[in-house]
Amino acid sequence: MLINFHDGLPVSLEQVLLAKEQRVQNQQTVIAQYQAPIISLTLVIPGPVKKSPAAKFLFDQALNAIHQTLLANDLPIVYEQHEEAITGFEAIIAVTCIATKLKQLCIEIEHNHPLGRLWDIDIIDPVTQMSIPRTGFELKPRKCLICGDNAKACGRGRRHSVVEIFEEMKKIINNYNAKQI
Repeated sequence: MLINFHDGLPVSLEQVLLAKEQRVQNQQTVIAQYQAPIISLTLVIPGPVKKSPAAKFLFDQALNAIHQTLLANDLPIVYEQHEEAITGFEAIIAVTCIATKLKQLCIEIEHNHPLGRLWDIDIIDPVTQMSIPRTGFELKPRKCLICGDNAKACGRGRRHSVVEIFEEMKKIINNYNAKQI
């Protein structure tokens, strides 16, 4: 499989921020209708191109992992919506479950799946309408793909180039695909 993160249209920061605003509005609408916790799936894609063949592969694999986990734990999906916008792939999935249990299951996906580090799986609590933080589960912040330091600090400080990050992401995907054969 050819892993290509650059085959797509670049987006501006303004477009990304508007998409995030729209995602929050969509989440609030779904919570109001279903009164259930929401899985909000996005991808960890640096740089200006957010929608590419490699991103689509990662998104499909994340959805598959989430569906398998929900099925294995007998947790029914009451609503599911996918978005394939220029600003990236997103999913909102409302699940009949206790929000903290759902967060634990999604943390396990991110930690145990070989591609999990490339996914951002948030759980939105239907009561607070806020994302449940990892810190509530006594977990350390996510580590940088390149150096192992705090990923948010590296991202904010732009310590690593987009090319460097994509090379590491390609290695992760290639290792995953090699084990699938």
